[in-house]
Parts: sequence; structure tokens; C-alpha cells
Amino acid sequence: MADRQNLFTMRYELTLRRVRENGTPAYSPEMVVADAVPRHIRRFTEFSGDVSGRYIGALACASLDRSEAYEELGPLVQEVIRHQKPEGYFGGAFAVNGIRKEDMAILWGNGRLLIGLLEYYRLRKDASCLASARRLGEFLVKIAGEMNSDRVRRQFEDGSFAMGYICWTQIIEGLAELHRQTGVAAYRQVAEAMADRADRRPNEHSHGFLSSVRGMVDLFDLSGEMRFLERAEREWQGVVDSGNVFAAGSIPEAWKPKAHRTEGCSEADWLRLGLRLWARTGKSIYLEHAERTLFNEFAMNQFDTGDFGHRVLSRTGSPIGGNEEGGGTARAWWCCTLHGLRAFADVRAHVFRTAGEALAFDLPLEGRGVLGDFEVNAESLLEDSAIVRLTVTKAGAIATPLLIREPSWAYGVEISSNGLRLATLNRDGYHRLSQRWKPGDQVLLKYILKSHSKTDLESGRVSLWHGPWLLGATEAASRFFFDEPHHANLLDLKLLPGGELDLEPDPTPDANPFRVRQARFRVAYAPGGYGFVPSSVTLRPVAEQTGFASSAWEYWFRLKGARQR
Repeated sequence: MADRQNLFTMRYELTLRRVRENGTPAYSPEMVVADAVPRHIRRFTEFSGDVSGRYIGALACASLDRSEAYEELGPLVQEVIRHQKPEGYFGGAFAVNGIRKEDMAILWGNGRLLIGLLEYYRLRKDASCLASARRLGEFLVKIAGEMNSDRVRRQFEDGSFAMGYICWTQIIEGLAELHRQTGVAAYRQVAEAMADRADRRPNEHSHGFLSSVRGMVDLFDLSGEMRFLERAEREWQGVVDSGNVFAAGSIPEAWKPKAHRTEGCSEADWLRLGLRLWARTGKSIYLEHAERTLFNEFAMNQFDTGDFGHRVLSRTGSPIGGNEEGGGTARAWWCCTLHGLRAFADVRAHVFRTAGEALAFDLPLEGRGVLGDFEVNAESLLEDSAIVRLTVTKAGAIATPLLIREPSWAYGVEISSNGLRLATLNRDGYHRLSQRWKPGDQVLLKYILKSHSKTDLESGRVSLWHGPWLLGATEAASRFFFDEPHHANLLDLKLLPGGELDLEPDPTPDANPFRVRQARFRVAYAPGGYGFVPSSVTLRPVAEQTGFASSAWEYWFRLKGARQR
């Protein structure tokens, strides 16, 4: 079907190879386990169990998702467990009297390790792993009275950033999973008390807060109590309303007003949270936001090494260096690379969905959908030809309807079954295919991609989109576009009614392995410093960044003839 794999598979495997096989620094047992000891041979070992927990959880989930055995996991888990303190926690010494900032770092890492151990237990059903998780859970229950007190909450709720109160509340998901595996009520009760105390605060760590909100969804799954789901929905909406979701579906490392760079962990959290809220509520806004992050920021955040990390935010895009608030473009091997890897399995779990008696195809990616005896495999060439092929691999005696989602970034979906074009209607965002299936049946989906713009009312600048992709100019391929003052460049581009665009495709061959052929356009512009010289630039999806060395991008543009502010 194609001359290359689908880009989502390529991204998944790039990061998986980075974690398992290569890269600097390598994830050797010595490096991974250092924070559980602790052995201070690398940075951030004070976050006791952070890297070791993320590593265990990410590989366990990838192993389960891909049906692949990663033999290095078992010995490493046993090595981690060997360093558990008699009190039940891992890492540095926890305070005897009074909670210190250092203790919040220990709790953060132990929270990441708790969920990592339980994700490994889900994979292997290793009794020693569950026993270790229970010992850690008992320690958390023991300190919960103090940690859930108003005094400790006030002590750490402002100005502590990565060592703030969210170091405690992010443990909700680990305790919820521990309750799921053991049935012990105390774990859930402590997690519920944490959920009542999780707040989003200005300038504080977004990853910790979003992890706490994901834990609220876990509590809903456990109890069925709508208050947890409704709280998660309110917090999700609060993030959107606060202006903390940027053009590419980016989440800042620290909430506004700080908000000066992105963080791969937070992008992964936002993506996973949106997908889970979509699956539980059926509200398309969650899926659309998750999809925006997936095709843009999550992809742009991935480095050519397979790492995830940080990129600086500016008013017009993403520069390559730092800024006045400090912090630049950086591979965050100590957290984001592993949390990014963890997200891939969650995305694959949401490609298909059970919708009553039907199987729904929601995300235009490759994946496998199963409903009873009915199984469908999806192959995606969205980036190259805007086509996805669905192949029936199993078909039972009962005719199972297949629902095909028509996303808002497409004018429509042309659907063929076994080579015959079907006349279908879009009802509530889906095309319904009802027929008797047999193994080998194929459904071909051709997405008619929409080009459109979005205007920032404050600056008057516009962002340009084709299908799900945000378009930008990168210094890696268009260095003269970044001649000073590049913020004054004027694109010679007219907006059609409704913000739609008439763009000229750029068919120039490109060796970038993460190229998106469907969304390359050549646009004329007047350079800000020498506007009398006619120039042109190729606009391409910001997602292509993975195929370049780290580069500056511009994706909020001024248009020639438009009113500027």
C-alpha cells in the first residue's frame, strides 16, 4: 500500500528504540535505578523513583500493546524492588517531623514508581511486584492524614513548582490502580481525598496537575460516581478557558502567566486526558482537542533522536534558543521521553471504539478494532495520500455495523467497499456501513482535506491549517525567511470567506522521513527587511520537525493587506 510505514508507527518505534537500544544517555540499569536507591550519579535523583517508574510503566504498556516481550524489564523491576525502604517508600530519607520540600520530590518520584509497578503487574502478574506496590501504598495511607491537611496544602500550594502540592495529588492514579488490583478500600479513600485537594494554580507545574486530573477519571472508572468525571471535565474546560492551550495543541510546562515553554509530559497528559474524556462522554470536543495535539504538538515535540522534551514558546511560534525567562529547547530524557513513549499505547487504544452494537473508527491511524467476533485492521497513509484502508480480518455470524468518523478538518470522506464507491450520509459525524462482512473485505477511506485559517483577535495574526496539520515555516528548510526582522514578513495570501484558503501545493521532493506530502504549500511573501524583493516560502506541518535537527518555527503570520495590531 505504501513506500513507508504510517508516520504514527514510525514515531512510536523511534522512541521505543531510543529507550531500549540507543541514545545519549542510554537507559542502562545503573542510570534508571539510580533514583530508587538513591545513587546521585545523574540529575534529578532526588525525585525518588521518577525515571525508574516511568521506564517500567512505559515499556510495560508498550509490551502489552505491541505483544512484544522486553526481557530487560523483569530483572530491572526486581532490582528496583530490592531498594525499597522498610517503611515502604523508595529513594532518599523521608522527614520524621514536618514535611519538607525534599519530601515532596520523594513523593513525586514514588507516585510515578507506584503506577509504573502496577502497569508492569498488569503485564506480567508478578506477585512480588504487587507486594511492593502494596507496601508503598501502605506508606502513603500512613502519611495521608498529614499530607491531606490544610496546613501542608497551604505550605506547598504556591511557588513550589515541581516540588509543590501536586507532587502529592498526582499519586491519585497510582492509588486508584492499586485499589483496582487489590480491592483495598483505604487506597481509594486516600485517592478521593487527594482529588478534593487538587487545584490548578498560576505558574505551577502543568504535568503534575494534569496527572491529578487523569487520576480523577480513574476514580470515576472505579466507582461510577459522576462527581469525579464532572470534576475532570470542569478542570479540562478550565485549562481551555484560561488560555493555556496554544495553537498547536501545546500545554506550557508552567501555567500562565509563566508559560514560556512546552513540556512533552504535559502534552502527553493533555492528549491522554482528552482521549479518555471522549471515550467516557462521547463529546466530540475532547477528541478534536486530542487530535489537534496528536497531529501537531505531540509530533513537533518529538526530537529526531526519539526523545521528547521542551520547546520555547514565542508570540509567533517556537524559536530555537532560550528567552528572557530562561529555558530553551531541550531533550528531557529524565521524564518527557519516557512519558511520551507511554502515550503511544493510549493513542492506539482509541483508534477504534465500541459504540453499542457497532464498531467505530475514530482516529485515522493504523490500529486494530475488535467487537466480539468482528475484527478490523486499519492501515493509514493519511500523510501521503489522505487515504486509510480498513481490512476485515474476522467476521462472525452477526452483521456488525462499522461507523466511520468524518472529522471537522475534512470536507468529507469518500468511502469505497471492495472497490465500489458507496453513497453514505454523515449522521452526527459518522458514516454507517451496515453489511454482512467476510474476512478480506476492504473499505477504502479518502479524506477530502480542508484548508483554513484561524485569526488571533489580539494580534491580528493568523495560523494556517490543512487537514489536521498546523502549517509553519522552519529555519531548517527556509533560512532566508528568518532574516531579521522576520516577524514583519507579510504573506501574500488571501483568505476566502469563512477563513478558507486557496493554497498552491509544493511537490518538491524532500528526504525528511516525517514529511507530510498532503500538506506542503508554496506561498509568496514580502520579507520584513527588504519587502521590495519578491520571495516565497514552503509552508509545511510543524509535525515535520521530528525529521530535522532542532529548528526555529514560525506559525503565526501577518498577511499582506490585512489590518495589523
